[in-house]
Amino acid sequence: MAKARRPRNGRKATSKTALPGSLGEVLDSAGFTSLGRRIMVGGPKRGDEERRPTVAPQPEASSGRFERPTAPAWTAPVIEFLADNIPGDPSVAWDHLYISAYEVGCEALEALGQATQIVSGAIPLADQAIPDVLPRWDDLATAVVGVAAQSNLLGYRHFAGSRRQLSRAGRFRPNIRASHGCGPAYLAPEAFNAFRNLGLIIDGWWTEAAEAVFWRDDPVEWGMDFTRDDRFLAACSSALSNLPADIAAEIETIALVTDDEVSERYALEVQHRPQPRTKGEIRVLLENHHRYDLDALFCRRWRLQDGWLPADEVKRSLRILYDPLAMEMRRAFAARYLPHHRFLSK
Repeated sequence: MAKARRPRNGRKATSKTALPGSLGEVLDSAGFTSLGRRIMVGGPKRGDEERRPTVAPQPEASSGRFERPTAPAWTAPVIEFLADNIPGDPSVAWDHLYISAYEVGCEALEALGQATQIVSGAIPLADQAIPDVLPRWDDLATAVVGVAAQSNLLGYRHFAGSRRQLSRAGRFRPNIRASHGCGPAYLAPEAFNAFRNLGLIIDGWWTEAAEAVFWRDDPVEWGMDFTRDDRFLAACSSALSNLPADIAAEIETIALVTDDEVSERYALEVQHRPQPRTKGEIRVLLENHHRYDLDALFCRRWRLQDGWLPADEVKRSLRILYDPLAMEMRRAFAARYLPHHRFLSK
């Protein structure tokens, strides 16, 4: 779920930390953190890791130069893929299980005119229709990749010769070859159509457009260090030099952990905790929450290809929290824009 936006224009910021004595406070004390982008639930879906090896089907051959889709020709296979692979019954409801990949998938179905979101997921619309204004291609492709990986329909593999390469026993061999900075992978047959129509694969190779999409999933098997890529560095410089006033004001508010905020929290601790934390410990806790707020801002308002998004593009975007690319940009941006607030560049 997206975090609430912090007040601007010098208004007093209300702490979002848990109240002393509450369950949230206990979890904070125990060092609990969010489950993050992906967790494993039960056994591998369709047996990605437990199936007996066999010859995996290859993507169909295609010809011609790849161009990013600009017409809704890819919408049908993408809708079908998401509807079939988000947990639940497509005729009744989808359940995102509070897993980020499935949450984004439910939002994508709504943005594609197929569903309406509810607290636990999404329910199909009686009158489904593809909207005139489609969600952003990069966000939609990221959503498809996330659902595929979470559902074990996309299995990342180490590069050949990698010291970390695992045993192939019980695993399908890669059927998508390394290319354009992306590593080898196994893609299940039921995912081919969506990936191909989105322009992520051609003739069993990753396309050039796929690379930046995978930066947003950042598979550990591939060891992608995109923070040194010229495109990332140029995007950081652009984010600094083209910072809109409203975003600058929001960042200024997020960056400030005031003494009043610390004192207010400390007073609550003294009142409700037998052993209250020190003001120094409370400041560190609040800094962590402010850093999460800045992550949420970058995940919501910034994209590699376009930089800071205007209002109409924000409406077309999907809320992809825990986006590794956006979070790395937050670190790089904060190190240069807010050098005296070091906690924001961690």
